[in-house]
Amino acid sequence: MKIKKGLFLTVLLAIVLVLQACNSSSDEAGTSESKGNATNYPERQIEVVVGFGAGGGSDNFARAVTKELQDILGVNINVVNMEGAAGIPSADYVARKPADGYTIWSMTSNHPVNIASGAEPNDMSVFKSIGRVQHDTMTLQVKADGKFKDIDDLIAQAKSNPGKISVGGTGAKGFDELVLAQFEEATGTDFNYVSFDGSGEMTAALLGGHIDVIAEEPGPSIAQLEEGSIKMLIAFTDTKMEGFEDVPISTDLGIDVLDGQNRGFMVHKDTPDEIVEVLEKALEEAKDRPDYKEYEKASFLHLRNGWLGSEDYDAELEKQIETYKKILEEN
Repeated sequence: MKIKKGLFLTVLLAIVLVLQACNSSSDEAGTSESKGNATNYPERQIEVVVGFGAGGGSDNFARAVTKELQDILGVNINVVNMEGAAGIPSADYVARKPADGYTIWSMTSNHPVNIASGAEPNDMSVFKSIGRVQHDTMTLQVKADGKFKDIDDLIAQAKSNPGKISVGGTGAKGFDELVLAQFEEATGTDFNYVSFDGSGEMTAALLGGHIDVIAEEPGPSIAQLEEGSIKMLIAFTDTKMEGFEDVPISTDLGIDVLDGQNRGFMVHKDTPDEIVEVLEKALEEAKDRPDYKEYEKASFLHLRNGWLGSEDYDAELEKQIETYKKILEEN
């Protein structure tokens, strides 16, 4: 049977168009799958990645929140610890996963510091905030029976002995060191920053007389603060702290330093807005639930309101990055 040339070409063109349509549908389906189905989200297990080890402050925070999120969203949430390099490997892991809302990064103030220092290749163009839950309060603490009577005494001694008074913090060129740098600039002082791997080691060094001061939040040293072996000299906040009303706050002393450790959650930048909205709403509900509030109070993370929604937290992080860049350039 012979087929006329014109008919043959018509049939061939029809086949090509059908194949193109199938490929287009397949591509659209693949794109839809990689970015997640916003309408039915979530449909399966979510992974929350923590850039620090099990049992630490960041891990405890993530688990306290995800316990509530699991109930709110109705799916299992698996917390994965990926410690090392101030959270950079964990950020890279999340950046490489599909933008579908099923891989969430539990991030800290180390992220804007890492970006500002140039150590973090995955900058704000890679991630989108879900929201900030915690805004901890940084303080300077000393031995109660040590050589500093109060914050004015510490500042006076530091000015008389530039670079001689040692201040412990966790991590080198990290958040603690940058808060101390802001304090130095505001007070015209110069301290010797000493880096530690963790809070326990740092507190032991202070009590053992190996360092003079620690830059620390109230929670990790609360046992020593309550028993009286350690005392706070200043809190970097603009409101008096519940339970520590006698501690001077930075704004009352004319010291413009308010930085505290931030903890929140982020996803890949290409995650659909509808999914981010679902997560943002769930996160806001989670942080107000009784069990989380109990954890927050027990860890002294309730001393100031930490909540920022997705857009506000992105804006705050951009501001922090610029501040930290300036500090690092000057030091």
